[in-house]
Amino acid sequence: MALARFHRDMGMLSKSGKCNAFDSAADGFIRSEGCAVLVLQNLSKAEADGNRIWGLVKGTAVNQSGVRAALPVPNGPAQERVMEDALAMAGVDPDGVDYLEAHGTGTELGDSIELRALASVYGRVREPDSPLLPGSVKTNIGHAEWASGMASVIKAVLAMQRRVIPAHLHFQNPNPNFDWEQLPGRITSEKTPWPDVSERPPRSAVNAFGLSGTNAHVVLEGYPPSISDPEFDVGSLSPSGQPQPVGLILPARYGDMPILDEPGSARTTRILPLSGKSPEALRRLAEAYLSWLDRGDVKQAAETRASEFLADMVWTAGTCRSHFSHRAGVVFNDSTDLGAELNQVMENANGSNQSDVPGPVRVAFLDSSLDNQKASLGENLYRTDPVFRSVLDRCDQLVSQARGQSLLEVMFSKGTAGEYMSQPEWANSAVYALQVALTALWESIGVLPSAVLGRGIGEIAAAHAAEVLSMEDGLKLAMSLTGPEAALPMVPVAPPALTWISGINAGPVQDIAKVDNSFWRRLPGRDDAFEDGAKALSHVGVDLAVVLDLVAGGSEMVDLTPIPALDCRLSPGGDSSGSAGRFLQAVAAAYEAGVQVSFPGLFA
Repeated sequence: MALARFHRDMGMLSKSGKCNAFDSAADGFIRSEGCAVLVLQNLSKAEADGNRIWGLVKGTAVNQSGVRAALPVPNGPAQERVMEDALAMAGVDPDGVDYLEAHGTGTELGDSIELRALASVYGRVREPDSPLLPGSVKTNIGHAEWASGMASVIKAVLAMQRRVIPAHLHFQNPNPNFDWEQLPGRITSEKTPWPDVSERPPRSAVNAFGLSGTNAHVVLEGYPPSISDPEFDVGSLSPSGQPQPVGLILPARYGDMPILDEPGSARTTRILPLSGKSPEALRRLAEAYLSWLDRGDVKQAAETRASEFLADMVWTAGTCRSHFSHRAGVVFNDSTDLGAELNQVMENANGSNQSDVPGPVRVAFLDSSLDNQKASLGENLYRTDPVFRSVLDRCDQLVSQARGQSLLEVMFSKGTAGEYMSQPEWANSAVYALQVALTALWESIGVLPSAVLGRGIGEIAAAHAAEVLSMEDGLKLAMSLTGPEAALPMVPVAPPALTWISGINAGPVQDIAKVDNSFWRRLPGRDDAFEDGAKALSHVGVDLAVVLDLVAGGSEMVDLTPIPALDCRLSPGGDSSGSAGRFLQAVAAAYEAGVQVSFPGLFA
């Protein structure tokens, strides 16, 4: 309000209610408000990151006018110097600039001084077929105060991209204080096609000055790929740049195990994370997504480029937004699913999940096993997730070296090899490999356990998660555990790096010296203490349990009351409704419970 009164008292505000820059009716400006953000990045880094590049900053300059005739009146010579300096930095001749976004104060004196400076610098050595085309966005939106220069830059960049210069409004009778014959061009008082500059990128400049006497000038250039690509449309919903690989960081205990980067089967199931500071905020966010999804251009994009379009959408929601306490994890396969789920979120927003746990949510991993293993457990995850696949491939390599037979053939084959799953030496190896792969999968999305609990052969996978065993040594044990009298290899063990509750004695393992071959021999068939061990989790500060079980669909979950449990059990088959879908449902539930999820891990 104080600034508005200052403008009024200084006679800067237009009585006509218009900003008549460069017109004889110029009597001041009209105030507006706005906010703008420009993201600046080195060109090489922006290209490497695959970011959409709207334009290039070729040169900039700033100087100070010093003493002036009046506060809102620019200094002509200072204006000329700042333009010359920006052009020199850009390495661009004045006649190499096509359009000039002027400050346009909207006063007779100020406009004429700026026009004389523009004509003096940009009018030199200019051919008739290369006119200077000035305009000012202030005639369109008013003077946005501190955001006015940003608005000018955005207008200039978009004009270069669209190859159309928007109309400079309210220009009827030219300012009589300026000799218009000095200007080798014209005011863009109507929508104007960009000049034909097929031999080079389009260029524009932005001029601005402030009440403090500071002058600024920027020389901009269109980005070449957008010019040469006939399909580029700044209004489109296309993803920017080329697809980029998403790297993963796994805990050190996985060693130098390579993470496969070759594509498997395409993921078709995604998670859209929604959150707000209140149930109403969550409902409004779901409503906004639903309204956006109902737009015709969005529907068309979702239908024609469904996989990349929806993947980009959830990537942005997961990695570029803050995540508040009221949450909904929307799991969907296509835009139809997404619309139905968003409607459900809107209906249930008042009962949204909220994390009331102070600080991070403490998670436990529960590793179990089955007496009667099924073929094809986790096959869908193997086909779609590189982390899961990398762990299983590493285990398969080690088993093949030791036995001359592929573990994966045994696990996923429906033929003769699959019959080996009824033999303990193969079943135990499969159980261990699958549970280590599940653990790695959760850790790849940033969900690290603070406690682990194992049952039967799952005890070895729990020990690996607690960093007691290396992955390779754990597999050696699992391969050898064929019965109480089995000969076991001597494997080195380390003190647990987190709470390891044994399914054998239903308590934390504290004396690592007792974890010897006699301990491991007790594992097969020892499920009796598992439920007591689950109860022990509540005494070590666990807030949530993730059950990494191996079970056919429909089997009941173990009761972990009072700790909430997420079902991430593997099931047979390769369809998306099996293990992969169950994993994503569990991730969504973990997110809703307040777990911090590293969403890039879902895009490996």
